[in-house]
Amino acid sequence: MRSTNLRSVALVILLGLVIGALGIVVSVLYTVGALILFIGGVGAAVLAGEYLMRHLRSRRRRDSRQW
Repeated sequence: MRSTNLRSVALVILLGLVIGALGIVVSVLYTVGALILFIGGVGAAVLAGEYLMRHLRSRRRRDSRQW
């Protein structure tokens, strides 16, 4: 997991929150903010899955070396 990927996802989530907050003024922006926030959530889930797969893979290698 690269820090640039993490920063990009955080920026998308922050953008979704800001646009969603502007949705108080214009209701269309609320919908757009919610969609952007959803996309950021999917990106965060992908990064979390990638981290878990790498962690479990490295853990399995360490366990097999002990035998």
